[in-house]
Amino acid sequence: MNGNRKTILITGASSGIGRATAEYLSHHGFSVYGGVRDEKDFQELVNVPNVSPIYLDVTIEKTIQDAFHHIKEQNTELYGLVNNAGIARAGPLMDLPIQDLREQFEVNLFGIHRVTKSFFPLLKKSKGRIIMISSDSGFFATPFFGPYCASKFALEGYSDSLRRELLLCDMKLVLIQPGRVATPIWDKGKELLKREIQSIFTPYAKKLGEYAIEKGKSEGLNPKEVSRVIYKALTKKNPKLRYLIAPSTLKYRLIKILPERWVDKLVSKEFKEIEENL
Repeated sequence: MNGNRKTILITGASSGIGRATAEYLSHHGFSVYGGVRDEKDFQELVNVPNVSPIYLDVTIEKTIQDAFHHIKEQNTELYGLVNNAGIARAGPLMDLPIQDLREQFEVNLFGIHRVTKSFFPLLKKSKGRIIMISSDSGFFATPFFGPYCASKFALEGYSDSLRRELLLCDMKLVLIQPGRVATPIWDKGKELLKREIQSIFTPYAKKLGEYAIEKGKSEGLNPKEVSRVIYKALTKKNPKLRYLIAPSTLKYRLIKILPERWVDKLVSKEFKEIEENL
């Protein structure tokens, strides 16, 4: 690692937002540790200048501790942690196996806690920054994406509490709330639609799922747009507490100020439109 560059750790750096952020930060003055889980992704990151791949699975404590000791032994300050690793589970909540919820929270909340707690001593020493990759699903709960929304709502609450605790350490925590982003997570979503469970919710869930996947793949933000905002959150003297990233934020502003019953009526209208096409 270049001693003249601030050092950042990014979890889930093998693809999507994590990979784009590793490349962007490394090209804009940072040295990056990119957390990956397998050899193929490790070898791909080896070729990116100023990026050092490191094995890190947020669900496996040993890999976190190994990564911590490796970074600590380099004797370079860890200035930032980008908690990016995440998965998406979806489906009607009343049809959902409890295991899906456990897997969702194991990565999207408990994994973040494991990593943040483990690297806190290094971040505290440098008075560094913690960047949480949340989502628009952290404040707008859509039907049939309950597990993912619940995990992001939980992350928002966790982050608000932690940010206020970190005032005692003169540290900053920033939440990033992207809308739809064109990443491989949408391809994984296709597998969830193939489940054979049949219930009153199934036809609606499949229609909305297919729509979300198509929109995500065809109109989703380029991950580079998110990486630019992460750079800003790491470098601005007084960054915002939250950065909402979307082509237009008007819809989100309305969702936040409209009575919840009004939002429910909009969802109900969407269900009726689906019924007409079944």
